[in-house]
Amino acid sequence: MMKNLIFRNGDKLPILGLGTWKSKPGEVRQAVYWAIKAGYRHIDCAAIYQNEREVGQGIADALADGLVKRKDLFITSKLWNDSHRHEDVKPALEKNIE
Repeated sequence: MMKNLIFRNGDKLPILGLGTWKSKPGEVRQAVYWAIKAGYRHIDCAAIYQNEREVGQGIADALADGLVKRKDLFITSKLWNDSHRHEDVKPALEKNIE
């Protein structure tokens, strides 16, 4: 059983997450799926990794196969340094969640 950090509002963050940095194209989708199947509930990604679409596909596959419910996953991403100006934040975040 994965240990969690518990926030004041009751939300839980698994202390161990699957990092997707430097994951090879064509492999990260399956890696994410297998990680969820193995019990990972925290997936870490970022736009700069250029693999968020494939990470999302792995998550979608796991959801479709009934391995986990979306409410049980904690997905983190990052707002990259070139998107911190006020007018750049919302478009960058929207692109992140496509």
